[in-house]
Amino acid sequence: MTPFLLSAALLTAAVLSILLLPLSGRRSRAGVDRAAVNARLLREDLAALDLERASLGEERYAQAREELARRVLADAAPMPGARAATSALPTVAALLLGLPICGGLLYVLMGTPAALPAHASIAATAKQAAAPTAPTQVQKMVDSLAAKLQAQPDDPAGWAMLGRSYAVLGEFGKAAAAYARVGPQLQRHARWLAEYADALAMTANGSPLGKPERLAARALAINPDNLLALMLAGYAHALRGDNRGALPLLEHASREVVAGSEDAAFLDHVIAQVRRRMGLSAAEGATPRAAGGGAASDTPAAPTGQSLAVVAPKAGARQAPRAPVQVQVSIAPSLRAQAPGRTLFVIARVPGQRMPLAAVKRVGVTLPLRVSLSDADSMSPSQPLSSASRVQIEARLSATGDAMPASGDLYGTASVARGGSVDVLIDQRRP
Repeated sequence: MTPFLLSAALLTAAVLSILLLPLSGRRSRAGVDRAAVNARLLREDLAALDLERASLGEERYAQAREELARRVLADAAPMPGARAATSALPTVAALLLGLPICGGLLYVLMGTPAALPAHASIAATAKQAAAPTAPTQVQKMVDSLAAKLQAQPDDPAGWAMLGRSYAVLGEFGKAAAAYARVGPQLQRHARWLAEYADALAMTANGSPLGKPERLAARALAINPDNLLALMLAGYAHALRGDNRGALPLLEHASREVVAGSEDAAFLDHVIAQVRRRMGLSAAEGATPRAAGGGAASDTPAAPTGQSLAVVAPKAGARQAPRAPVQVQVSIAPSLRAQAPGRTLFVIARVPGQRMPLAAVKRVGVTLPLRVSLSDADSMSPSQPLSSASRVQIEARLSATGDAMPASGDLYGTASVARGGSVDVLIDQRRP
């Protein structure tokens, strides 16, 4: 508000200075002596009449002098229409008062006065929107949408939007549950199927094996160019060791992705690993990227915004184990009766991250059991287990044998420094 008023005052002063400048140079004309002027003119006329006296004759000379006398008497009389010269002060005062008042009234009638007090409020709102508290507002909007859908559940597009919103917030479990509520229309939308598959994969630590892969395949049957489905399906084939099935899907995705993006770098890296497993060179049989990207690169890349993990190389290509982490896995007595027949997964992550650094799988185990995690169990050679100074260990007993967490899984967690040992007690059950 203050900058606006200051600007208005400066503009008003500038206009007033332009208007008042001519008035300030106005001079008064009241000091002119008419009698002196008339006397001077009379003397000049008499002098000219005296010079012509001889030629005029006495009679005509006398008449001329009488005429001059009458003129002097007439000029000496006061002029009926004469007025004293006026001062410029009233005009100046009128401008000084009238211009700001008229300008203010005009703004009130035609402008937006309400915007002045609201200016600070708008600025505060914009600052608040840019602050870290903005996600709270987004969360409220998502919660509002969820409440509306609970009241009116027959809205497939609404459930898909809710699932996408939860995925953006990183709540992948809720995202998967929302997509599951879409209903029969889910099978007709490639995008919804792919996003549903990605949400499920994220709840399984980035693994698309199982249901995510099946959903991705359905999406590709509807739209063979769906990028997310291509990446999920290609990665699933690579995880299962089906390099020949993975390579066409990954190369197709590479042609669809934007050149220079994180997705492009990730796909280049995965394709290079698959080619090495197949004994192919980086350029052999490769198809150029339509978006202008280069050939596949061996440079490791981070996972994309869709949170796909990097394909692990063959055992023969792994580095020699370094600084193993020793994990002693045991189970709480209250859950011991549910343990037989389950598959054990021991997963190491960087604290605060969803993607695993390393993982091992044990089938038909009896607890307690000692498990060793090393760089040989790393998910990516670019980020081995030994690269983290501290890791979060999760031990999970799966009834289905699937890497994807499921309801009823038994699990426990603990934290350990690099190269150390830790006891993990499985004492919780996934709802």
